[in-house]
Parts: sequence; C-alpha cells; structure tokens
Amino acid sequence: MKKFIALIAAALLWVGAADGQAIVQTVRGKVFDIETQATIPGANISIAGTAQGTASSADGTFRIANVPVGRHDLIASFVGYEPVTLPNILVTSGKEVVLNIGLKQSSRQIDEVVVKANQRKDRTVNTMASISARTFSVEETRRYAGGLDDPARMASAFAGVTVGNIQDNAIIIRGNSPKGVSWRVEGVEIPNPNHFAGGNVAGGGFVSILSSQLLSNSDFYTGAFPAEYGNALAGVFDMKMRTGNNEKREHTAQIGLMGVDFASEGPFVKGKKSSYLFNYRYATAGILSKLKVIPSDQVPIYQDLSFKMSFPTAKAGTFSVWGVGGIDNLKEPEDADSTKWKVDFDRMKFDWNIKTGAAGINHKLTRGHSLISTSVAASGTSNILDQTRFDDLLMMQPNAYIKSNTAAITVSSVINSKLSANHTLRAGVTFKEQLYNLDISGTVKEDPDTYQNMVKEKGSSQVVEAYWQSRYQLSPSIQINGGVNASYFALNQNYSVDPRFSIRWQLANRHALTLGAGKHSQLEELRFYLTKQQGNGSKYPNKNLDFAQAQHLILGYDWTVSGNLRLKVEAYYQQLSRIPGIADSSYSMINFKQDWAFYDKLINNTKGQNMGIDVTLERFFSGGFYYLATASLFDSKYKGGDNIWRSTRFNKGYSLNLLAGKEYAISRNRIVGINGRVNYLGGERKTPILNAESIAAKRVIYDESRAFEEQYPATCYVDFTVTYRTNKKRYAGTWALQVKNLLSAPIYSSPAYNYRDKRVEEQKASLILPVLSYRIDF
Repeated sequence: MKKFIALIAAALLWVGAADGQAIVQTVRGKVFDIETQATIPGANISIAGTAQGTASSADGTFRIANVPVGRHDLIASFVGYEPVTLPNILVTSGKEVVLNIGLKQSSRQIDEVVVKANQRKDRTVNTMASISARTFSVEETRRYAGGLDDPARMASAFAGVTVGNIQDNAIIIRGNSPKGVSWRVEGVEIPNPNHFAGGNVAGGGFVSILSSQLLSNSDFYTGAFPAEYGNALAGVFDMKMRTGNNEKREHTAQIGLMGVDFASEGPFVKGKKSSYLFNYRYATAGILSKLKVIPSDQVPIYQDLSFKMSFPTAKAGTFSVWGVGGIDNLKEPEDADSTKWKVDFDRMKFDWNIKTGAAGINHKLTRGHSLISTSVAASGTSNILDQTRFDDLLMMQPNAYIKSNTAAITVSSVINSKLSANHTLRAGVTFKEQLYNLDISGTVKEDPDTYQNMVKEKGSSQVVEAYWQSRYQLSPSIQINGGVNASYFALNQNYSVDPRFSIRWQLANRHALTLGAGKHSQLEELRFYLTKQQGNGSKYPNKNLDFAQAQHLILGYDWTVSGNLRLKVEAYYQQLSRIPGIADSSYSMINFKQDWAFYDKLINNTKGQNMGIDVTLERFFSGGFYYLATASLFDSKYKGGDNIWRSTRFNKGYSLNLLAGKEYAISRNRIVGINGRVNYLGGERKTPILNAESIAAKRVIYDESRAFEEQYPATCYVDFTVTYRTNKKRYAGTWALQVKNLLSAPIYSSPAYNYRDKRVEEQKASLILPVLSYRIDF
C-alpha cells in the first residue's frame, strides 16, 4: 500500500509539474487593406495586457513567438486606418495561430495618432453590409450548445431564426420557407451543402458537408442583404474557407458519434508560400454498421471531403483551388409481413443515393486601389431514389422514382475599387450554365393508384446576373450603401431588377440607427419549370413562371452598452409577391417544405407579408464568459389563389432563446468549457384533416379550404455542451460532449393513417442526440 501511495503521489507531482510548464505557441499572419487586400507594412500588432508585439514586415506579414496558450486579445493598428481588436483568440499547443487581419481606412481627419481599438465582433466580413447581418466563426460552431459543428444549426440561436425539428438543420428566417436561403462558398452560389439535402425540407439536411475545420470567419444575413446577393428571398450564408498554414505542416484527427475526421494543412514545399488544407470525414454509424455493431438495416451512411489550395505569386496575384463534396446512402429493406405494418411507410422499400459537390478556381489580383476577383466553378447534385410499395396482394409496386441530376458551370468576375477613403465601389457579373437530366415519377397526394411520370427532361439553360453597389461615408457618423442586382433567366426569358439601399447613422459613440430596404428575387428549382401534366394542353404549364419577389424594410437600433455588451433591436416588414401558387386554391409555394411528386400547374398569384421585431442582448466572450439572449415576435401571412388571407406554415409566432457559456482554467494548460442553450418557440402551423374521408381512403386527406388553421404545441429545446481541453508540448487534445434536446422534447411530423387502429394519428417522437467526440491537433 505504501508503494502504491508513493506511485500516486509521484504521478500527481509529475502532472502538476507538467501543468506548471509554460507551453507557448506562435501567433502570426498578415495585415492588409480590407477593401483592396493590398498588404500593409509597418502595422503594429500586440497582445493586449502584455509587452509582446511586433510590426508587420514589407509584405504585410507579422510573427509573435512564445505566446502562452490560452485566450488572448490581439490589437492591430496603422496610421490612417481604424484600429481593431481581435478578441479571445484561442492559442493552443497543437497548431500555430495564423490570422488574416483586414484594416479599414479611416474617413476621419488625422490630427494626432491615438490608438483606441474597438472590439466589434458583430461587424461583418463584408464591408457593404450594415443591417440584419452577423459574422460567425468556426470556434462558435463548436462552442455554441446545439451547434454540432454545423453553421446552420449554430445560426438557429440568432434573432429572427427558428427551426423545424432537431432531425433537420433547415432554418426558418423571419417566417420564410427554408428554401429561400442561398448558400455560397468562396463567393460562388452552390447547391444545398448538406448531407441528405432536401430529404425532409428543401433548404435543409442532416448536417453540413462543409467541414468546420476549413471555415474562416463568415457572414450570415437575415434580410435586406447587399446587392451582390441574388436568387434569395429569406437569407444568405456566405461562407469563407481559410488558407492553410504555409510554413508548418499540422494535422487534426477526430473521432465521434457524427463521424471520423482527418484534416491536414501545410506548405507544398517548405520555404515556399503555397499551401494546402483538407478534411475528410466518414460517418461513424456507417463504420459501425459495416462492422455489424449496429443491427439496424436503416443506417444513414455519409462521407465528405473539403479542401483548399493556395498559390500566391509575386506579381500575378493569388490563385486558389477549392472544393467540397459529399456522398450519402440510406436504405430501407422490404418487410412482407403485413401483420407488422402500422403506417404506410412500413410497407415500403427504398434505396436513396445522393452525391453533392462544388469545386472552383479563384484568382485575386490587387492593382493600385482595386481588387479584381475572378472565379470559375462547377457544382452539381445527383439525387437518385428508388422506392417501391407492397400492395394489398403483397405484390411490390413502384411508388416513387427520382433521378435528379443537375449541374452548373459558373464564371464570375468582381472588381472592388476604393475610390477614396470615403467611397468604395463594387461591381460584378456572373454567368451560369445550368445542366439538367430529370426523370421523376410518383403518386399524386400519396394515392398509390395515381403513379405517373411528372418530369422527364434533359437539357440546359442559362442565368446571367450583374450587380453594382457602393459604400459612401457621407460624414464620420453617416454611412450609405446602395446598389442594384439584375438577373436574367434564359429558360423563359424572364428577368428581375432589384434595387437595394441601407444607411447607418452613428448617433453617438455607443448608439446607432440603421435603415435597410431592398427588392429581392428568387427562382424555383428547375424541376418545377419542367413539370408536365397528363391530359394538359401545355406540355410545360409552369415553364413561364416569373421570379418570386420580396420587398424588405428594416429599422434597427444598436446600443453598445459597454465594451463587451451589445443590445440590438430590429423591426422589419417584408412584402412578398408573385410567389407561385395554384389557381383558386390555398396552395402556395410560400409554404413549401418538400414534394418530389409535385405536378400541378402554377401561376405567380400569391402575396404574403412577414412582420416582426427581433431583439438581441449579447455579451461577447470575455473573461471566460459569454451569453446571447434573443427574442423574436413575428407574424407571417399569405393570400393564395382563393383570395383568403391565412397564416403561413411557418408562422410560429415567437421564438425565445438563451445561450450562455463559461470556461474554467483548472490549470495553466487545462480548460473546461460548459455551455447551455434553452430555445422556446411556437409550433409549426398545420392543415386540419378530413377524418371520415381519410379513413375511407386509408390515407391522409387534408381540408385545403382551412389551410394552416391549426398549430402544433409550442416546444422547448434544451441543448448542452461540455468541453475539456488539454495542451501538451507537442499536441492539444479536446474532449467534447454535445447533447441536443436534453429534455427529450417531442418532435412532430406529418400525420399518418394507422392500419391497426383504422384511424389517422399524429406522428410524434422523442429523441435525445448525444454526440461525444475526441479531437487531437498535432
């Protein structure tokens, strides 16, 4: 026993000694003009509260060695530019911290040099945005409880954003359908970048295919977005990839319930400036299924790859090659034992395969006071579903066949010119060649006797988009942004011209008013334009559908209560028009979730209005503590072909959210983080059921004359995350437990006919999603 106690004491002394060692890391990067990306030599960079600092070299790069691990504020300043603070930079032993710091030229007259850096974490990467916009970081996607390393799930904590259920990451922005969100990577519009995209909800999926390991600071918009963003009614995710470390090779390995990851970055050739960065992930459930650890036959199997390679040159600018892609598979075997059938899904068999990807080459060149960015990209999705159904004679019959192969080749060019310290102009043009091969068959309103082909087309079309926008500093306290976006759809020769405008008035040092207005337009999926109807005089009744449109008007108030505390209030009104719907019916695409077998004739006959108020009280991460409290009250109505105003499907009415977290340094090299989130929101609207008709038909039949009169109960979701970080001399490790829906709040889905009880019943499930993972950076 004495020997055992001695060994324990020796181990504790060794651990204490290890923790007492001062582990340090290098912080380096580049300082540049945020408008032109021209490097800034001689900029001052310092670690707040310490004597550590340096100045950027002739090429704008800087290096601060021997920075202790932990969180630090970094301050960057240069004469004639607005100084900035990069707060709470997490320094670990596993990887160097490489920062790209953009400084904005000051419009104020310089009388004396006074360095006073403001921490404005809420400001966007895009300098043209001034309202309903928010920057998020890769570190937040992990730290925010319920984020699951997924930007969409993380964004559901922001004001104006609600969710459907935890099985899908689709988001509802200010009462709009999730399909109204545009996704962009490296400035290029891409298909829905989620695993099992559009399975339950168009615009959503299970989890993002873009690895958080590759993300840099990115922007998220909830309304009145700048003119460069077309083809979106509700919001925009503008995601940026970071550049890999071009001096040192570093790696990350992670294993968890969501997947097994491996990431690597570094220089192609040491001593050169080119670099690579990639991440590969394979679903853990798929591995366990192949090892027969999971007995279920219905296991979602997915994998994804993200990468970026950067090639700077001395005079020809910087070239980068990037890509993101995912492969998904889900199978449901047949069950011929009719005594086990409870609902219609139990008598079905399917095999679902999806491939989604995007890749591009970008080039950036700075000339004088202008930045010219050009990109060529290819993107596409292959979605193939083969679903069959046992009939009453136990004969397998076709129920749905989806072959949706779509692709796009996108060429775009943007010039950003700083005409003066007060005036920046940005203009761009995009040409997109759309390719499609569609073969879609299914049943009408789930009636097995109506199986037919809805779409069978192969061809191409084009979309051309051009925009102009300008930011002008009218005075030190007033900034004006204005521009216009124009789009042309060659398939039906329709076009849209959308003006945008915003103004920010800094009333005082801590108070600001913002006003934003603009027209926004969006196209539907290609399959809706190419739908055919049996017995209809027109082969393509929907081919001439016009752009759906929305007018946004937003008034905001921003109060910086203190250096770390901000209160933001935004009141908004959105007027939607020309949304496709069915004549003399309550049906409208304004309520669209998903329907692969859609085949009706549509016309641009729906009007809608979304109005509400969003309140955000946020304490930025400081002193190891942060919180985010948001409240959204809203009303979402529409008037379809029957000329009756109704609630939309997504008119939940309210959403209350509280997110908070605290980090504890239990030793010099060990940190525990605890984060929690409570989200209370109204239920989704639903249409009453014609009970007698449904029982007679043995399938659900809705009373469309009373569309969305009813509502599911309100839901309270509770999420929890705990992390444990350790820093060793050669690596850093992180344990994380992320639990979504900790209290097992019910999840509601579409009702179904119960064969056993001969009645229609609500489908409700309770699901707790725990995600345990371990990550090592070395």
